Amino acid sequence: MKRVFSFSSKFLLAAGVLLFQAACGGGEPAAPPAAPASEAPAASAPPAAPVDRSQMELLEARQSATQTTITLVGRVKNISTRQVSGVSVSVNFQDANGNSVRVEQTSLATDPLPPDATSEFRVTTPYSEGIRRFSVSFAELFGGPLIMKDSRTQ
Repeated sequence: MKRVFSFSSKFLLAAGVLLFQAACGGGEPAAPPAAPASEAPAASAPPAAPVDRSQMELLEARQSATQTTITLVGRVKNISTRQVSGVSVSVNFQDANGNSVRVEQTSLATDPLPPDATSEFRVTTPYSEGIRRFSVSFAELFGGPLIMKDSRTQ
């Protein structure tokens, strides 16, 4: 019995084989062979310095209050090597013991934010005598939380 393959079935078969090879790691070069046991081991490299994986640097955050509102104005710098976009800023307003009173969200004034660029943000919440401090965090819309380095002067 003779089988006849059309051009489209040959194309689909070839595409399937290529996808299978790519999924299995086919086509990648093999690892170099191990050094013979008779060779002296290479000198160990000095330990690497710790890598700072921070992506956003909080440069400043100033809180002000009126009889009806509390406003927080801050400035942040993108210290990653890539542009970030859709960044949300979460401000957790807390009582004197660090318990959350209210969480407010806002966006950066500059979006997208290129590497080494800075942006301001502003958030306002209703006044509460219980609010004594705050914490700030950043997240990218489709990338999740951003690691923050806090460089504010105390």
